Amino acid sequence: MASDTLLRNITSHPDLLELCGGDPFVRWGIPDPFTGAVLAGPGAVAVERFGRRGRGLWVFPHSGGDSVAIRDLLEALGGPVAERGITGISVPQEYADQLAATFELGSGGEWDWMWTDQAPPPVLFEDRLITLDDTRDAAELEALSAVHSPTGEGDPGTGRTDLWLGIRTPEGQLVAAGAMQSLESGAPHLAGIVTHTDHRGLGLARAVTAGLTRHAVDEHGVCTLGMYSANPPARAIYYGLGYQTAYAWHSRRLATD
Repeated sequence: MASDTLLRNITSHPDLLELCGGDPFVRWGIPDPFTGAVLAGPGAVAVERFGRRGRGLWVFPHSGGDSVAIRDLLEALGGPVAERGITGISVPQEYADQLAATFELGSGGEWDWMWTDQAPPPVLFEDRLITLDDTRDAAELEALSAVHSPTGEGDPGTGRTDLWLGIRTPEGQLVAAGAMQSLESGAPHLAGIVTHTDHRGLGLARAVTAGLTRHAVDEHGVCTLGMYSANPPARAIYYGLGYQTAYAWHSRRLATD
């Protein structure tokens, strides 16, 4: 990505995992082989990523690196960012000031990347879970999400979901649902978890999350998810099911002229 002698290219996933001390985000969130370039400086690393919103970078510390290491790496990335058409950068939230001091920024958000490699204990209503079909039930899933969780990213009907679980009332109304998808790394990732507003507070989302997590851990040995940081109730559910936060991300698009 750059010719700066302070920076070095990392070309293998095992090398990056070793550099980052077995970091769970590197282990399960970054694909092997890499889909983009990976550049390390003293105490910080930048990983190129591709997503719905374009080409971006994860920038995070390694080997005990601190805010100085993050700042130095961000400053060294100015040329590569322009050359590669990077449109967004994510840093751990504690380094938001370093990002703002280095690049002109646009919109973005704060969110947590979480993981668990342990199946959760059984929870209430888990026995009511049913498997839904990504195609046949797409309209119903879309309607539930559009009204009760407009920012959800389950994307029913697109083929992106490997497993849908849901809960219906005795009358057949779909009142809770959630999706298990796959990251570029192949690790299972939960998305689109939604509960009908009239049925919240009963534990239905916890049941859906537990069921999906159990399936993912049994089949793949791990489950991951992302959540908006400003959602303490959701975080409490996930922590109660055994999830841990790998990074609380500060993600921003780069400003354009």
